[in-house]
Amino acid sequence: MRFICLFFTLIFLSCSDKGCNYNTSSPVNISVDSYVDAISNLEDIEMFSDFVLSNKKQLFPFFEVQDSMDFIIKREDLFSLIDNIYFDSLHLDVRKTFPSPQYLFQDFDNAIRKYNTNSNIKLSPKITLLITGFFNDIIVDSKNIIIGLDYFLDRSNKFKPTDLPVYILDRYTPNHLNSIALSSYISQYNLINEVDKTLINEIISFGKLYYVVSELLDCTSDNVVLGYSDEELSILEDNEAFIYSFFLQNELLFEESNLIKQKYLSERPSTFEIDKSVPGRVGRWLGWKIVSSYMSNSTYSLEELLREDDYKNIFYNSNYNPI
Repeated sequence: MRFICLFFTLIFLSCSDKGCNYNTSSPVNISVDSYVDAISNLEDIEMFSDFVLSNKKQLFPFFEVQDSMDFIIKREDLFSLIDNIYFDSLHLDVRKTFPSPQYLFQDFDNAIRKYNTNSNIKLSPKITLLITGFFNDIIVDSKNIIIGLDYFLDRSNKFKPTDLPVYILDRYTPNHLNSIALSSYISQYNLINEVDKTLINEIISFGKLYYVVSELLDCTSDNVVLGYSDEELSILEDNEAFIYSFFLQNELLFEESNLIKQKYLSERPSTFEIDKSVPGRVGRWLGWKIVSSYMSNSTYSLEELLREDDYKNIFYNSNYNPI
């Protein structure tokens, strides 16, 4: 069964098998600022410059600007993204898809509250929403999440970024907004042993992140968190033993070659080395399975899991063995 969150049409969410049940008619507690309309009303480059400089704390990182001098150099190119014949239509589509920004992040807001309940570091990010003609999708730091909403329009929308293949664009939808925002933000707190170059070290790191995000988002199904379609996740689950056997038989877990590691971690339409039906990023999914097995018998809080950078502790104590 497919569980899809409908942000605007339901009074109470019940769209996941995780126990989702809260009121969507109430604004979230976290700060959400939308600059979508303000940006669309900037009529010339001077207005654009004044606006960016007045909000440089959020906009400089998003526009990949180092300082005011760098902005002066780049501002004409940046302004051209919104000063074109298509921008008004793009703005209308964003407004139609996301009519009430303050109600977009109930699942995210609930996730932050859940995390803070059992953590020493209390998270309190501010979300800023933009529309920039597909300059960037999301930028995060410890206090801010800046999102280009134009990246998250419906799959059927006529406007799409031109620099991403279809198999990645499929994850940029309204349903993926909360999970991508939370994954990007939480990843800052996900520790990894940077000295160890083995594949299993990176597999476990991705697995920790996916596990934490999945546990926190009550109204987002696992396939959305993992970035797979229902069919892709079913293929992985149905062939779990075969996939893990492939990693063992080919001695991949302790592989240190970046070229080989990226075959199982990076964005690809399929992992044809295993089988053409196996989707890309299979190593990340495997990490999620291993960490899930570990956490089924662990007393770690989610914060403690993120801070655990010893993959050996997790891997060898997970008792993971689907074969």
